Amino acid sequence: MDNIDIINIKECRKPDLQKSATVACQGVKGAYSQIAASAAFEQPDIMYMRTFDGVFRAVDKGLCKYGVLPVENSTAGSVTDVYDLMKKYNFYIVRSVKVCISHMLLANKKIAVSGIKEIYTHDQTSHQCSKFLEENPHIKLNIWANNATAAKFVADSGRDDIAAIASESCANLYNLTVVARNVQNNKNNYTRFICISKECEIFDNADKISLMATLENRPGALYEALKQFAELKLNLVKLESRPIEGTDFEFMFYFDVQANIENESVYDLLTRLKQNTINTVFLGNYSEISV
Repeated sequence: MDNIDIINIKECRKPDLQKSATVACQGVKGAYSQIAASAAFEQPDIMYMRTFDGVFRAVDKGLCKYGVLPVENSTAGSVTDVYDLMKKYNFYIVRSVKVCISHMLLANKKIAVSGIKEIYTHDQTSHQCSKFLEENPHIKLNIWANNATAAKFVADSGRDDIAAIASESCANLYNLTVVARNVQNNKNNYTRFICISKECEIFDNADKISLMATLENRPGALYEALKQFAELKLNLVKLESRPIEGTDFEFMFYFDVQANIENESVYDLLTRLKQNTINTVFLGNYSEISV
């Protein structure tokens, strides 16, 4: 990912996120990414991609204006595949969407859980529903690329002894029966999605800044960076490290901080980070909506 000139970020101010746009997300209709995209835009024209990389590439090549991707879940943690792809592409985060996730066990007909032989679902979802899966060791777990595609596979199979873990909307879309509701570990189960664009767009009420930074590999380098946030009394709400491919255990750090770049002190801090780190990338200043 290229180093973006923080000096020009203030020129990114826009009136508001447009109501209709072409948006890419991973999966098929009924996927949680589609739910997030429909929450971010009033009238999205959604392109469905097979992989997360496909979403980034669609935005990068101008096939769509925006892309929607999951980045973390309150139960299972970060979606590491997405974080690793962030280092590969040039993009900006323009909004985030927090979706309350209620996982349903879906089958072709009403059946006792004891009669289910196999479950199909996404890897992240399997972690979010680990207690249910542990309580039913007789069920074989099959990891699928997406919950909605798992639901479609179950519907198309015609089998009565397999099930998918997916959203209730998938039951309606693919004519499946809800065998069990809320099979996730925690009823307060949320996934945060980011809406990305190739162009920088900062809207009113933006209150979170995301950065990626490569620091010098020496004692105290991370402390010196974090100290600058603390001195401004800024709340650092996320710190994620990901290994840099091809290096000997060197890391890229991902920061989420509650701040607005219109604040002159915050703007000066970002400028200093750019000057005093190996590479600092401004990913966006945006707000979050919840559904």
